[in-house]
Amino acid sequence: MRVNGLEAAVRVGGAVVVVAAALLAALLESFLVPTYIGGVAVPLAGALAFAGNLGLAALGVWWTRGRWIVVLTALAWFAVVLAASMPSGAGSLVIASGFNGYALLLAGTAGIAVSLWRYFRPRASGRSRPAADPPAPPNASPTLPKESRP
Repeated sequence: MRVNGLEAAVRVGGAVVVVAAALLAALLESFLVPTYIGGVAVPLAGALAFAGNLGLAALGVWWTRGRWIVVLTALAWFAVVLAASMPSGAGSLVIASGFNGYALLLAGTAGIAVSLWRYFRPRASGRSRPAADPPAPPNASPTLPKESRP
């Protein structure tokens, strides 16, 4: 199926927007890692990462009508999170190793894994027949009564 120029532009533009949103979401989530309320660590970044990765994957598949956008959003998210996990030359670190940092990495990866499973899992073919419905004999006609068969 060929797509016209406007539809192709919308699909490419949608892919660019969804990948940019994945980059921005990962950056925002990285800076939300040290969230504490009353001295208690709150894994807000992890919850946003899980929901955001699922949502961006679904939006990307809907917008581009292709499932490979899920891989692009995952790569963009991982690139930012891994870069934020590495210490700089001065020793500063955005995602520190602690409860919230591990929650971000685990929940974000789980969101990506669920979206990859959702769009890349093998599906049963539509031609399979249910086991309860046995195949009809080759010369039987279901529309004619038994007396009128040859």
